[in-house]
Amino acid sequence: MRVEVRLYATLADQAPTRRAGDPFDVGLDQSDSVSDLIRKLEIPEAAVHLVIVNGRPIQDRGQRLSHRDRVALFPPVGGG
Repeated sequence: MRVEVRLYATLADQAPTRRAGDPFDVGLDQSDSVSDLIRKLEIPEAAVHLVIVNGRPIQDRGQRLSHRDRVALFPPVGGG
């Protein structure tokens, strides 16, 4: 199955040929979860603060993904 992924802020460094927020497809197994996707992208789990699937924030990273889901990953935000 394939999901659409968008990486924001510093996480976009994991997709160096793309700018932050540009969508790209990732192939996954049918039983893969949000955590599996993060691992496949080689992003440390702690580097992801917010996960949005199909426009809704999720808390359970064990949530299974479905074909054509849209996933956005955001790092923690800092500033002053």
